[in-house]
Amino acid sequence: MSDIKDKFSILKKPYFQAVSILLLFALAIGLLWFGNSTSSQAIPALVAQVYFDGEYRIEDGEWHDIVEGEHISSTKGDVTLRGNFHMLAPDGEYIGIYRGDLPIAFYTNHINLTFYEGSGSPVSIEMENRLYGSSACGVSWTAHSFFSESDQTIEIVVHNPHAYGNENAIDEMLSGITLWTGIDFEKNVLLAGEGQRNTGIILMLLSIVFLGIALFSSLIHVKSSRIIWLIGLVVLFAGLYVVYSAHGISFWSESIITNTTVLGLSMMLYMLFVSMITACFVKSTRFYANAMVLVLLLVDAVLFILPIITDLFFYDSWIWWVLVQAVANTVLSACLIKEFSEKKTSVKWIYLGVLSSFVSFGIDALATGLGAWEGGIVSQHVFMILIAVATVMILKLIPHNINVATKAKELEMEKIVLNAELAESRISTMMSQIRPHFVYNTLGSIEQLCKLDPQKAGELVHSFAKYLRGNFGELDNPKPILMSQEMEHVHHYVSIENVRFPDMTFTFQMNSSDFHIPALTVQPIVENAIKHGLMKLPSGGTINVISYETDTHYCISVVDDGVGFDTESHVDDRKHLGLRNIRERLKVMVSGTLEIESAIGVGTRVLIKIPKEAQK
Repeated sequence: MSDIKDKFSILKKPYFQAVSILLLFALAIGLLWFGNSTSSQAIPALVAQVYFDGEYRIEDGEWHDIVEGEHISSTKGDVTLRGNFHMLAPDGEYIGIYRGDLPIAFYTNHINLTFYEGSGSPVSIEMENRLYGSSACGVSWTAHSFFSESDQTIEIVVHNPHAYGNENAIDEMLSGITLWTGIDFEKNVLLAGEGQRNTGIILMLLSIVFLGIALFSSLIHVKSSRIIWLIGLVVLFAGLYVVYSAHGISFWSESIITNTTVLGLSMMLYMLFVSMITACFVKSTRFYANAMVLVLLLVDAVLFILPIITDLFFYDSWIWWVLVQAVANTVLSACLIKEFSEKKTSVKWIYLGVLSSFVSFGIDALATGLGAWEGGIVSQHVFMILIAVATVMILKLIPHNINVATKAKELEMEKIVLNAELAESRISTMMSQIRPHFVYNTLGSIEQLCKLDPQKAGELVHSFAKYLRGNFGELDNPKPILMSQEMEHVHHYVSIENVRFPDMTFTFQMNSSDFHIPALTVQPIVENAIKHGLMKLPSGGTINVISYETDTHYCISVVDDGVGFDTESHVDDRKHLGLRNIRERLKVMVSGTLEIESAIGVGTRVLIKIPKEAQK
């Protein structure tokens, strides 16, 4: 096993991590750039070029000339195109109106086309979609042959069954008109989207690696395995989205129903798992984050099932998903910003990374609605950068996981031994706290108060009974208790000592109490402070018990202004059985530590630190 650790030790080197990030970043941007650079609707050079020249109108409105580069909205109603197809030679020379044996190819982005040619019957091109309706619900290339005389005008009625999302569908169709040259045409279309498809396939393969690491981490009970699972699923569905949004998908996967469904589901599930990752990294706002994740899960399920049982198009359900996801992103972003302001610098990049995913989603959604672009271009670029960094971070977990695996058996054996010692330690600690002189003194105080102040005597009896019950009750308790429970025991003890030493002052500042600590930990420390610190003063003295938390630990500080002592010569666990027991129980039960600082004539401070990781 040590040989394996040596082989993976290079993964811990800073230079390896830096080079890995740079290489992955370059690969991600290169692949995505290559894919996008060839993803326009224009097809590589053919024998000749075809374009449509004429005029258009929306519904029954006025006719307007078709001008190259001028936008024609596809979401304002049916659009009628009237004119003719013209041909240019490869060198750009005008040939004339096109009528030929080769069909003309049209790129349809969720639109139907109806052709009117001469006195013949109109021909409609609709993709029959049994699952989601009888209208075009997908992206595809289709072809039609024209045989009328060259002087006859052709009309094309474009029907868009959707009210949003494909604002530029007519612009894309007009700019992509070309000749359908059979197999060569299909090859050219596939070539235009090859880079993006390859990028998506690489991401899907990378997700398998992540999921494999997550499985390995789960088997050895690594706490970060849940995050790795979620990252793997995010990468998987991002890869699916990139593949199915690539140009020429209808030739790569011929089922339009499948293409539309996979594209929509991958988009939904990608954002769902990003939202789940957000919920994992927030703490103070986790309730709201988890609530948003649950809402998204329900909405995704409803929007997927609804088109199957109603006439709603799956594509049209996306707008509702976008709106709900936008609201969820806003809430989750607020959670991240709150956590960002509270966390230390070393983990803030995580919040910035997740937040950038939400921002890029908003930009792409707005751009799609305005017709600026579609396909999540910004989100894809941001994702590729983030996944490069995430890959390196996960690679860093591999040697960590190997270390965890090698230490697991050692820790298991060590815990068996320590648990046996712990049982003895609990008994020793309990017995050490019930010293005969303490019991005699308390009973003596009760006897005196019965004569002088019966009511106060009753209160002291009550506190003494609670104190004894707390000590004896912990004899069979092998688990830590809440800090608030431990402080109840401390208060019972202090109320007893306050009767004997009314000039002593005890203060408590509980800034944090929602964590676990071994029973009978704080009370014996307070008792030591009284016995070895304050009782040696002429009179009075103060003990202050403070609990608080840092980013990584829960802390308890017991401070007294007693006589103090020389820590070099007096703190010896071999001579102080109670102190040794506290240290051992802290270490075994909550991975905690105990530190002592003291100065003669100033006082003593005992600090207990419990890692937050040990509380999970």
